[in-house]
Amino acid sequence: MKKILIGLLVVAFAFTLLMGGASCKQEAAEETTAAETTAAAAGMKIGYSMPFIEDSPYCFPFSKALKASAESRGWEMILTDAKGDINTQVNQVENLAAQDLDGLFVMPTDAAGIVSVLGKVHGEYPDLPILISNTLTDPAEIDSVRGFAGPDSYLEGKQMGAEYVKYVEKMGYDVINYCHMTGVAGYGAAIDRENGFNDALKEAGAEAKFNLLDLQPGDWSPDKGQTITENWITTFGDKLQMIYAHNDGMGIGVVNALKAAGLEPGKIVTNGCDGQTQAVQLVIDGWMLFTIFQSPISDAELSMTVMGKIFNGEKIEYFTYLETPTVDASNAEKYLPKAIEIWGAEY
Repeated sequence: MKKILIGLLVVAFAFTLLMGGASCKQEAAEETTAAETTAAAAGMKIGYSMPFIEDSPYCFPFSKALKASAESRGWEMILTDAKGDINTQVNQVENLAAQDLDGLFVMPTDAAGIVSVLGKVHGEYPDLPILISNTLTDPAEIDSVRGFAGPDSYLEGKQMGAEYVKYVEKMGYDVINYCHMTGVAGYGAAIDRENGFNDALKEAGAEAKFNLLDLQPGDWSPDKGQTITENWITTFGDKLQMIYAHNDGMGIGVVNALKAAGLEPGKIVTNGCDGQTQAVQLVIDGWMLFTIFQSPISDAELSMTVMGKIFNGEKIEYFTYLETPTVDASNAEKYLPKAIEIWGAEY
């Protein structure tokens, strides 16, 4: 482990967001990352274990932002891609830790499955700061890591549940029949977005108004989201009124299936979460009820900022959360330019 911090590099990231959003356990950078200026040592060597890179519309721009931030700070970065396999990620985490790192980031492929290797690495390299990034472990707080930086996926689930409760009340439904499309089974964000959604219904006293027809993992995939939705339309027909999706990719797949079935916008309501360009446009066009704005660039920079504080010897709270505002028909036009700036037109 390097014990001497070589030089200082001041990095300022001004990434201004037009609108505020959800409350967090700890106030973090705004969604477009008005990241506070931090002084962190140049010449640091960091590793980042990712569950996906090119196979994920979210993780790919996230990884590009990590690389750009590392270059700006004068840090050497090693990125690994587990291709969605927890056993691969466990091996990659062990290999990264053995490379004389100054800091290690882990975005867990499996929230519970990653915990044991984190304990092992901490035991072998007790001076190596480990930061969980983007998606929480299970349990959420563990002694072997320094903290977590990223979105509060449980809060996002509650946001989405609350939006659907408002919709049901607005429409005057006694009961709405819905299907639930989760992310990858075992993935922290999928667990949290399911639990947060269900808790929002409980807290609103609206559980009886939501009749669950089916729940299936869509694995964050637009293609799988479309296939599952096509099957639901065939199985449930006019009975199906709503599809709760855990991310934009699956939500876009849902809409593709609705369009292919010749349905009109709003006939079956759905949603997204990430704030991708296509999703924001689908909100404007009436196909999606809402999406949650979660910038991969802001998300990546938040983790880098927190690690910079650790390198500087600053005290950090265990949880540093990213703001994730709701984008709906009332503000989607304002968010569209920012979405294009982050995601481009393709996503």
